[in-house]
Amino acid sequence: MPNTAALEDFKTPLAMFYQWESERPDATWLNMSCHGRWQSYTWSDVGEQSRKIAAALQVMGLQPGDKIGVCAANSPHWVMTDLACMMGGFVLVPIYATMTSDKMIYVAEHSDMVALFTDGSLNIASMREALPAGSPIIAISDSCASLCDRSWSDIIANETPVQGSPRPAADALWTIVYTSGTTGMPKGVMHSHSTLPYAGFGLPPIAGSDTESRLLSYLPLAHAGERVLVELHAIYAGASIFFNENKDSFAADMKAVRPTFLFAVPRIWVNLKAAIVSRLGSGVWQGLQNNPEHALQAGKPLLEAMGLDQCTFAFSGAAPISSKDLQTWQSLGLPLYEGFGQSECMSGTINTGANNLIGSVGKIIDKVSGDLKIADDGEILLRAPSAMVGYYKNPEKTAETVVDGWVFTGDKGHLDDEGFLHITGRVKEIFKTAKGKYVAPAPVENKFSACPHVEQLCLVGSGLPQTVLLITLTEASMGLGREEVTASLEQYRQEVNHGIEAHERMSHVIVCSEGWSIENLLLTHTLKILRDDVEKRHRASIERCEDEVIGIIWE
Repeated sequence: MPNTAALEDFKTPLAMFYQWESERPDATWLNMSCHGRWQSYTWSDVGEQSRKIAAALQVMGLQPGDKIGVCAANSPHWVMTDLACMMGGFVLVPIYATMTSDKMIYVAEHSDMVALFTDGSLNIASMREALPAGSPIIAISDSCASLCDRSWSDIIANETPVQGSPRPAADALWTIVYTSGTTGMPKGVMHSHSTLPYAGFGLPPIAGSDTESRLLSYLPLAHAGERVLVELHAIYAGASIFFNENKDSFAADMKAVRPTFLFAVPRIWVNLKAAIVSRLGSGVWQGLQNNPEHALQAGKPLLEAMGLDQCTFAFSGAAPISSKDLQTWQSLGLPLYEGFGQSECMSGTINTGANNLIGSVGKIIDKVSGDLKIADDGEILLRAPSAMVGYYKNPEKTAETVVDGWVFTGDKGHLDDEGFLHITGRVKEIFKTAKGKYVAPAPVENKFSACPHVEQLCLVGSGLPQTVLLITLTEASMGLGREEVTASLEQYRQEVNHGIEAHERMSHVIVCSEGWSIENLLLTHTLKILRDDVEKRHRASIERCEDEVIGIIWE
């Protein structure tokens, strides 16, 4: 922590960055993997390059408040672009490289974007048409420099940095984060320099992070969760960030970094567990699950082999994770916790070592300035300093979502007597079967997700006599015999059905022939399942359920 003042004095990330730059100029902060080798930048390096980028934007004629896009893989340059925009008073608008072309163009036009940083992750010619005439496009990577107006390397070599430590007002607009848009075009969530960063401000004491901590970054920084839990977390803790080169190098990079903090979506934890099961064999694995003491002993070398042996706080978010998966990782000695938050209000809830209840998403993070309550219809409402300013150019939706300071999250849940929050699903995901009964898919999905063969799942049933579960298999399970997998799935179907209401019970489980991905348009760029599209894609298989007696159907 800074030794010259309390953390309370640095509630904007730029102010905190300047403090570390002053105290630890030669300490390594940002690190990028490149073919197994690491390129590092000190706090001083980052400050100098960020000031040069800010100066270049000013020379190009950009004014404070102008919207600047960034579409690039995670890297030190992404963070430096963010810092440069803070220094110049510009508003950063992240674009997912996995967005469809029409959504990229929509974000550029809707946000009033007038400049763009890219590493070539998008169609530069199409984006140039979407931007106002004369809008500069800056190449982060030299590989696309010939298609852009200026390159990062040229700016760093020739530009004079802005002087001093410019600071925008705390209430000035910092960023517009576009949501995944599961029900249409994405909405632009506005945050000032003191709203979304407030969530990052509180992370170091929760995670026990400090200047010796190492954070591995691999989820897109365009995602609000990654930006808070990694970028802002590192700024406030003084921790080092290590950027994963690509998905193929993820395992090797994790072993090299040995992160002390790791944020991952449930799918990553499921795949990592599947790799362990494949390595040990299902018999040995089941034996460990039945013997906690042996599991903890076996966990040490397993975690070390994956590079997780020094991880003191692991976090699962962005989607529900099964209680069994949480129990599994904790039995191996990995402190994996689940929490809840969203782009509109990141200071939600979290489980910690001191307050952990598996099956819940924890207690409210900000007990001093924040609050949480459940509406009469079960919707979760949050109130905290990290709440958004509003939706960009959408006052009607803002007024609908934020009422008297309360953010209507769109999630349903309940609080137990000890203050732990339990999520029961999304308000808009509830469907009605042909019997007139309403079903919330999340609780059923969460129970079935404990099945080791399942990677993705989606419960459907609108207008059907009984619900049907669509699943995709883990990579490890794809190599097993169909009879073995079928028997296991049928056992899980019966066990889950036994523990739920009659109208929720699954008549069939459909094993889908391919996984759901961003590329086949069944996942959003934040990896959320597009339920309606998944159901439409597998409509023919769902219709087979009327005639199939056997409970497991393979496509």
